[in-house]
Amino acid sequence: LVVASRMFVEGVFGNGWLNVPALNLRNVVERESYCYSPLILCSMPGYDASQKVDHLATEMKKMYRAIALGSAEGYEEAEKAITSASKSGSWVLVKNVHLAPRWLVGLEKKLHRLVHHPTFRLFLTMELNPKVPSSLLRMSHLFTFEPPAGIKASLLRTFSALPPERVDREPAERSRLYFLLAWFHATVQERLRYTPMGWVKHYEFGETDQRCALDVIDAWVDMYAQGKSHLAPDKIPWE
Repeated sequence: LVVASRMFVEGVFGNGWLNVPALNLRNVVERESYCYSPLILCSMPGYDASQKVDHLATEMKKMYRAIALGSAEGYEEAEKAITSASKSGSWVLVKNVHLAPRWLVGLEKKLHRLVHHPTFRLFLTMELNPKVPSSLLRMSHLFTFEPPAGIKASLLRTFSALPPERVDREPAERSRLYFLLAWFHATVQERLRYTPMGWVKHYEFGETDQRCALDVIDAWVDMYAQGKSHLAPDKIPWE
């Protein structure tokens, strides 16, 4: 039924209609967001969207501070960080705001009172929660993240996030190892949709783990290849 539905939609609207490009968060931050509008990253349980902000802040070399809510000290620290960043123009990431809907009401009022530096950005991560103030959602840029459905969609998301110059780096075996890792990641993510069938216990392998594994592949391949265009399979440290 799913395949037939896809064929029908592509036949009516075209082959590229269902291939939605991955979110370019950098483009949103630079061209579409404003200093007075928070960027809310909403995700399904078990999916960590905060790593996207971590990666973007590192890539753009932005002054950046992350605070996780859950304690009285966390609320106070978040308010001080937001006040300071709004003046200096740095970034603030507040995690798990769905745990504090009352605090979000005060945050909305605080954002209206603050004098915002043009480069100030406030990121909020949360899970789906009906208690989040709707007025805060309306004044924000809202993005929803969830694991891609299917092996193909997961592979496409992985390689769309990798720069072509990184994938094409020598030796040629590097890209093959990337594919093996992407396939493993896609398989684990897809099997999580059917937990507990097929699994003895819950095991999560998210995008953060995948990024670390890619860095490990680069480190080992560069060490053993030593500038060569090819690397013999028996020279790859599989263990």
